[in-house]
Amino acid sequence: MRIVAAASLLACTVAFTSSCMDTISSPTPPAAPSLTASLAPAHPVSHPNSEKYRDAGFHPATGRSGSAVVSARALRGKSGTTDVEVTTGTFDEGPAPGTLARVQVKAFTPSGELAFTDNHNGSSAAASFSYTTLPHGTPLQLQTIVHRTGDPGSDVVTLNDVVHFRPDLVAWGLQGRRSAPVGAAVNLRGFVYEGNGELGARADCVLYVDGTAVDRASNIWVDAAGSVDCAMTHVFTQVGTYSLELRVENVRPSDFDDSNNRVTTSIAIVEPSDFTFYSFQAWAIADTSWWHSVSTLLTWEGNLETWDQIYTRQGTAQFATLSGLIHRVLNFSAPITLRGEMSTNGATVNTVDDTYGSLPFVDWQGGYCDYKYNFDTRGVTYICVYPSSGYTYVQYDWTGANIHYTSNSYVYYWDPSGALHEAWYANNYSDFAPMVTLGPDFSGRLSVQGADDPQPLTVQATVQFEPTDLYFDYVDPSCATSPAPPGCFELHGHTVGVMGYTDYGGWPPNTP
Repeated sequence: MRIVAAASLLACTVAFTSSCMDTISSPTPPAAPSLTASLAPAHPVSHPNSEKYRDAGFHPATGRSGSAVVSARALRGKSGTTDVEVTTGTFDEGPAPGTLARVQVKAFTPSGELAFTDNHNGSSAAASFSYTTLPHGTPLQLQTIVHRTGDPGSDVVTLNDVVHFRPDLVAWGLQGRRSAPVGAAVNLRGFVYEGNGELGARADCVLYVDGTAVDRASNIWVDAAGSVDCAMTHVFTQVGTYSLELRVENVRPSDFDDSNNRVTTSIAIVEPSDFTFYSFQAWAIADTSWWHSVSTLLTWEGNLETWDQIYTRQGTAQFATLSGLIHRVLNFSAPITLRGEMSTNGATVNTVDDTYGSLPFVDWQGGYCDYKYNFDTRGVTYICVYPSSGYTYVQYDWTGANIHYTSNSYVYYWDPSGALHEAWYANNYSDFAPMVTLGPDFSGRLSVQGADDPQPLTVQATVQFEPTDLYFDYVDPSCATSPAPPGCFELHGHTVGVMGYTDYGGWPPNTP
């Protein structure tokens, strides 16, 4: 396992293995430190887990008198409670010899007036006092009497501090494959950041599978306003769908808000595939969009035309695509057969049964490639064999549609005499293909068999539909000019519906 830390321009890789006293002084308000933590850029560097890769947040106030060393911090949580914590020694390294016999807490208003004084007696190396009346940024003065160990004498240590927010560690993502073969080591990356920007924290980054902890990174450090990623690994021994959860636990100092300390996803563990890689996606959407582009065209007559065009698209569509890699070169000089099926809601949506003869070499593809379009069923297959790379790529698509398009073009040019020539073109057309009633999921299957193969290689996948609602707006700055110059492009649209996606293996394929 490892963690990778990043903030601003910082990217640090952290490697690890898994496994009272009114007479002490007058009430003079302390100078309050700034409440802005700086982020200094740094080059990537490796550190052990126990080492702080960077510590740009605020540090506890520390003071010394005689043999006594005292540290203090005042941290406010989401509930509105501020805990004033005092210890001999430091919070990182632990208490030093001596005990806190007396602790005085003085709080000041923003104008510098004394708000209150609290006095506490004790006999331990550490103490904590809770307040609900200390807002963020309140200046504090803490004065302590430390009894020496093995010595009747005492030392007085005075500290100035302000109230800071507690660190807020947030688990915001768990990244990995959506499916993987049974028995393979699955690598996952969990992302954690500190959200309050004032104080860093240590914590444990833990991966849970179906509620059971299976891997962890202990005692990680997340700097103020920084982020790390925790790299986890787990081997799944049975086929099935598993719930994955990343939890940030044992936060030190205590977390500002522990309701955001976990993030979940899922993974499908499947039998090993004949394919090195495959991906499958399905969509059912309603789309409203328009786009504007300006380009030039040199005609056979030598006229440089400018085409200023606006297109619209409105309607509903369903489509699915299943693509994959076979990590060997099929015999492209002999027939290759692709058979496929797509289904949902208990019914078959589309089938294909295409046999390719000798595949032609396609120069711009760098391989032997061809496709077949079935106009009656809207099923499309595609195959490309790459001898130089050692693999074969196949794809199977299906679409259903009820979409209305328009295009309006203004075309103009100037002839050699300087005369302006103009033309306007309008098109109004539709794309229609039968659509189906969808169930909660969508399945695809594709088999590929070459002339030298005793049996076909098969890939099969199912995706669960989830809601999608996308808005997009892009305008090239040149479009603000009137008339807009060539190169202007703008796109506006709204897509809403459902989609599903899964994949398997790695891309690009590894060389055997």
